[in-house]
Amino acid sequence: MDGRRRVRTLLVTVTLAALCGPVGLAGSGAAAPKPVPLPSFDGPASDPETLPGGSRPALGPKLTYEYLNPSEWLRGRAQPKAHEVAAAMIDQRAEVPGTWQHAMKRWQDYQRRRAKELNKYLANPVGKRPSKVLDWDPWLVQFLPAQGNDYQGKAYVQHVVERLKLGANHGWQAELNVPEANRFYDLANVELGLYYELKSGRGIDAKKELPRDKAFVAAERAKPNPRQLVYIFALQPTNNAKKLLKEAGIPWVVVPAQKKVINTGGPPHDPNDQFPNRPDDGGPDGGGTPKDGPQGGGPQSGAAADDLLRAPDQYQAPAAAPAEIAESGDTREQAAEMREVGRQLAAESGHPELAEDLGGVDFSTLELRYVSDTYHNGSGVQYAFKVDALTTDEPSFGGRQAARLASDSFFVWLALPQSAFTVNLNPDEPDRIIDKKFGSTDAGRVLLEADLAMKKSVAKFIHPNTPGGKKFWDSLQGETKCVSMRQWIVPDTATVRDNDDELYILDAPLQVKMESEVIETPGVGGDKGCGQQDEASTRHNEALYRTTILPQVQNAVNSAPEYADLRRVYASRIAAEWFRERSTTKPTAYSDLIGKGDISRWASQEKWTPREVFDRYVQSYKNGEFKVKRTTTKGNVIYTNTYVYGGVDFTRISQNRLSAARFVKEHAALKATAHNALNEPSAEGSDVWLGGQTTAVPYAEAFASPEPATSKRLFYVLGAAPLTAWLVTGGVLWWRRRTDSPTVAAQ
Repeated sequence: MDGRRRVRTLLVTVTLAALCGPVGLAGSGAAAPKPVPLPSFDGPASDPETLPGGSRPALGPKLTYEYLNPSEWLRGRAQPKAHEVAAAMIDQRAEVPGTWQHAMKRWQDYQRRRAKELNKYLANPVGKRPSKVLDWDPWLVQFLPAQGNDYQGKAYVQHVVERLKLGANHGWQAELNVPEANRFYDLANVELGLYYELKSGRGIDAKKELPRDKAFVAAERAKPNPRQLVYIFALQPTNNAKKLLKEAGIPWVVVPAQKKVINTGGPPHDPNDQFPNRPDDGGPDGGGTPKDGPQGGGPQSGAAADDLLRAPDQYQAPAAAPAEIAESGDTREQAAEMREVGRQLAAESGHPELAEDLGGVDFSTLELRYVSDTYHNGSGVQYAFKVDALTTDEPSFGGRQAARLASDSFFVWLALPQSAFTVNLNPDEPDRIIDKKFGSTDAGRVLLEADLAMKKSVAKFIHPNTPGGKKFWDSLQGETKCVSMRQWIVPDTATVRDNDDELYILDAPLQVKMESEVIETPGVGGDKGCGQQDEASTRHNEALYRTTILPQVQNAVNSAPEYADLRRVYASRIAAEWFRERSTTKPTAYSDLIGKGDISRWASQEKWTPREVFDRYVQSYKNGEFKVKRTTTKGNVIYTNTYVYGGVDFTRISQNRLSAARFVKEHAALKATAHNALNEPSAEGSDVWLGGQTTAVPYAEAFASPEPATSKRLFYVLGAAPLTAWLVTGGVLWWRRRTDSPTVAAQ
């Protein structure tokens, strides 16, 4: 009877809960968040004046906090087959974040939702047509970070608690409910009247949280002792976030910190999983790599899209550069769709403020500017790319192509002999265009295309219909007004800081050289160079060109968009040369690759042939980039021809190595910027740095916490040895004392 009553009472309780809705904020429909446990700290409480919201907050340097993303082990997983997705939709693990089944279900949900939107538009094509659905890979790189959002937010709260000593014994509470604001605040001290909303990203929730915060702050202003709400960010907030908070009258501060994902190397353990070793999991719970590919970009036959500066026997560790570059999208349209998907996933995770993508950078300017060898005792390399920031927050795209070119070129520079690093577009030498192996790489393609682009740049600068071009042609001397010379691009002196284990590439300019030369092959008009022109006119025209046109060509090579790829591969050439020189005296992460000649892993990603580029050059030379008919004061018709040819020669590079003192003086923040870039985008002025690292063993092993000594049996043996020795020694001494004591006779 009592049992039945208890069951009946339980049923009533469950029914009431279902009718009333989840326990939590009145009318919000949201359950109370699970608070971060607050520890107690010894000593007095922190001075309120030094805390965020105080008159003199001392926030200190940027520190690192770690958090777990249960889905990180799925990075690089191949697209699931249709039958796998169908099975996942009815699998109980599809509701468990971090499992392969959960990822497949969310992928299917995304496709169905977008198909529904497209069908709706096709039925009534009003407004903007929906964007193209993302393929698996770009969708996955958006999906994975969102699965760790809650872990990231809570880890940052814990970091701030520890850092500022906000102890439970000093009146601090986590996830304090403020009913009149219909809000839970991350941290609060009722006695001090301080309420903190923490953001581990750069954004805020402008739709749900901010309106309630504004109402709370407005209501407090009328009180004699108003409570204070302060936003705390790990990073500088976005300009939009700053604007909205200022309008709301809510102060904000930065407790600087950078995140670091802890990659466990396997799926999370689900206590309700009755089949932990099913094959479709990719291995037993808690370890291993996905069956369809190496987790974290490990050794494989070909380099992945986010696989940067990884030698064949190395692993790619999770870091800012691979993540941000992979998430950038290959086109503007794809980048916009990826941003929208990221925002949706962030909102579903309960952290819409973490939807802020990299945004606002120009990936066409990406260059390798930092490398560090002997990381983890020589097992890998740390690196960082630099990109230019944009003034607008438009979606960034093209990062994968740019980074892939920089990375592949780096290995080509290592594998081939330095004598191969030159190209030559000369109409008289069709058989001396480029080294055969170099001609099968993108680095070789870039050098040849730059040589051809240089001719087109000259044509633009000397065009007679431009003010500068007209002045140039009017200043030429001689009957034919001819200029014939050889032009070629070479490295100028690079400025670097080399402190033995690290290389900072501070400046990597290129130089355009020229010399007079008569071409044998007839060009436009049938003439062979300027052979029929008098020597004095030739010298005058060459000097005129050298002082007026050549500086413009060199400036274009160092700054114009059409030479961005050339500048990119040159920066990689400097980094590769540093490893090449370093490997002559000590083993490096890339010693086994230098001079081996095998570039199959880094073959060109584009279909091209050196002869095709040469033929385009010859056609331009023979037909001319322009043919202008001008009437002079004498009424003559003048046909202007230009003969510009040369090459690109990267066989030798020179460096200006800064001293430690000068480096610190001129680039005081760069060391911290490059190191911070490993875990998240790091800014220096108008530049953004993205870092990464490789390891010689799987990431989970390379960065695993050391096993506690208590987990090994030998610990107890060794630990017991001193105690045993002490007891034995003490026993022996006691026995000797007893036997040596005089005997007292009985009275």
